[in-house]
Amino acid sequence: MTSPHLPGSPSFTRPAAPEAARRHRPPRAPVRVWGGALAVGAVVGVTASLLLPMGGSGPVEVEGDPALADAVTEALGGREAQVQGLSVTLVDGGTTSAVTAGTTDGTAPVTADTSFETGSVFKVITAMTLADLAENGEVELDRTLGEVFTDVDFATPDVADITLEELATHHSGLARMPMEGMWAAGVSGGLTLNDAYAWQPPVADSLAVAVPVTPGEWAYSNFGFAVLGEALARETGTPYPELVRDRVLDPLGMSDTVIIGADLDGPPPGAALPHWEAGARVEPWHTTSYAPAGIGTWTTAADLTRLARAVMDGSAPGMSAVRPTHDGPVPETRLGLAWMTTEFGDGVELLQHSGGTYGSSAFVAVQDDRAVVAVSNSFQVDASLIGARVMGAPDVPTVADGSTTMTPAMTLALTLPLVLLPPLLAVTLMLRRRTLVGQRPLDRLRIVSMPLGALAVLLVVLRTGGWVYTPIAVWGLALGLVVAALVVGVWYWPRVPAVRARVRWIRIPFFALSVVCSTGLAALMLWAFSVAYL
Repeated sequence: MTSPHLPGSPSFTRPAAPEAARRHRPPRAPVRVWGGALAVGAVVGVTASLLLPMGGSGPVEVEGDPALADAVTEALGGREAQVQGLSVTLVDGGTTSAVTAGTTDGTAPVTADTSFETGSVFKVITAMTLADLAENGEVELDRTLGEVFTDVDFATPDVADITLEELATHHSGLARMPMEGMWAAGVSGGLTLNDAYAWQPPVADSLAVAVPVTPGEWAYSNFGFAVLGEALARETGTPYPELVRDRVLDPLGMSDTVIIGADLDGPPPGAALPHWEAGARVEPWHTTSYAPAGIGTWTTAADLTRLARAVMDGSAPGMSAVRPTHDGPVPETRLGLAWMTTEFGDGVELLQHSGGTYGSSAFVAVQDDRAVVAVSNSFQVDASLIGARVMGAPDVPTVADGSTTMTPAMTLALTLPLVLLPPLLAVTLMLRRRTLVGQRPLDRLRIVSMPLGALAVLLVVLRTGGWVYTPIAVWGLALGLVVAALVVGVWYWPRVPAVRARVRWIRIPFFALSVVCSTGLAALMLWAFSVAYL
């Protein structure tokens, strides 16, 4: 008798899993399909590479006064390729020298009269307005928020007891920005690089729910300066933009210093538009309620030089703001009203303030009869590092060594994997008819979700990657391969089932979630590009 468990038994069957798996795979796409798909992908990739504005125009030349040009070039530390536009002015006694480099937006050259975002440099304008009002007996520095905002029901008396002076010296204990707007600002900063303050609620509403996070200690607060601007407007009965113009800007002849939403609807004509890096434009900040903190405020190197000269000779309104009276963030720095006095060593002690957005930076500093003004419209070129080095501050890093700039190797290491992985996953799915990760079989859901997810990732890295040192043709190649994979997927569409999964009721919701996330991320990136370039 033949055993039913032996190979000779009629009931014996060999494992059929491999044959079953092969039967479930569709036939390979023929060479002609891949050839056509790659041709379509090549057209799309080349077109994208030619049309995309990413990537700088290469190292710029610093033009102007030769000695200052040499000092600025040294401060750049070999990163001239990261410069979109730059303007630096040095006042030395009765002599003024200036240099410029790069362009405002890729075409128009920067001049001393080109407008740049001020960032937090505008805080000194707000603080000098407060000082001028206090010097004239119109406002008291120890006036509390509870006395000013009588209509606000404060969540805690600690906030109601904050004084105007504490706001101006960053000793209010208020967070850098309202906590309820922190998440939106994080998304804006981390992914879209758009105005981080655009989603903030009205200042009075944020003040009503605010709780001190560092009571009695120094903590830099843009929110605090927005509150200060609103408080001064309430105390004087004059809107903030009009108030700072009457008190500080007009007396100093700073006619080219403006606030978006008050003086203009958008950046000044011919302005140096902000860039994440050379060639990568970002949205100008424009939240008018945060103008006292330097959001949506624009100036020129010439206007900031007027401010610096007036501070040097003591003729600026609100000069009491420059007197250091409070502890700063480090022992080397003391604070006046916004103005910082920093000891850099070797006799270099600068009365200074810097500012920055996601696409610009600015710096103004004074010591005795010398002053420097530096403005840049590339986030990767920190104007404060250039300005401090020009003033002779020792041990200040160059732009190449600064915290905002990545080395070319770091840029490639962070950018290339995110560019190359999406097409790798999409193309191998169509070649193998299985996913590279997890070995999941090809079906119509994956024909949709894989290319869509790859496109979303490519848009993110296009927005946040480093394209000064990474050829934009690499991105075009990646896009072309994803498009080619999608074209092959169209050929597979009638040849594969809609869903191939062991548990369909799990597979379909996960597919839907994937599509929603990828579509949402892609739409967010497209919106970010539209507000930056249109």
